[in-house]
Amino acid sequence: MVKIKIRFQGRLSASSLMEAVIAMVIMVLVFGIAMMIYTNVTRLSLSVRKIRAQAVLQERLIQTVKNGNTDNQHIQVDEFEIEQKVSPFGPGSGLIQIELTAFGENHQQLAQLKQIISHANEAH
Repeated sequence: MVKIKIRFQGRLSASSLMEAVIAMVIMVLVFGIAMMIYTNVTRLSLSVRKIRAQAVLQERLIQTVKNGNTDNQHIQVDEFEIEQKVSPFGPGSGLIQIELTAFGENHQQLAQLKQIISHANEAH
């Protein structure tokens, strides 16, 4: 077995400390960019609550058309607050527009649904 002795003559440069600092800065930048991407993806993706709110609005629209309830109102359904706005659609057309909006906590809008129906549908 061969033994090698290394003698160090001279000064040790501080490049190893500088390399460590640069590596840490690069890791922080990469982590920051990854967190921004993650935040944007989760904010823009369809969540289960938004899909459920859309389904509740569809059900509420069917009930509104079936019952002929064409009043502006605020309704609490499960954890959603639903705002119903009814307005005439065009002068003399015999059509009305129903706009349903679902809000979550902190009055954050989760879903919106607009439908145009005729007054004939309202009577049935």
